[in-house]
Amino acid sequence: MNKKIGINDPCPCGSGKKFKRCCMQGQNKEQKDKRPQTQSPLPSFSWMEDDGFHCIMTGVAPSPDELERMTKEYQEQIRSSPMWDEMVRKFGKEKAEELLKQCRVKPG
Repeated sequence: MNKKIGINDPCPCGSGKKFKRCCMQGQNKEQKDKRPQTQSPLPSFSWMEDDGFHCIMTGVAPSPDELERMTKEYQEQIRSSPMWDEMVRKFGKEKAEELLKQCRVKPG
């Protein structure tokens, strides 16, 4: 019987890591390399592979206070992610903070 490996299962290579943090990353890279390039590639930031950018689905519009809270929460998530370290290395802390302030949750 051929059981499918779940992303949170131990990696079959025996590393002790979860599959998603080990060999699955190599499989994803191979699959991405096989895809035809239809647009110019984005800048090479490792955080784009894992964190990316997220959007909110349609529904009831949040209040201005909720938007501000969501913005602060998102900015804190960025600061505690590998994306922040890479931004600081690439642009310096002052410019990274300036760029981060542009990451705001906006209605509609």
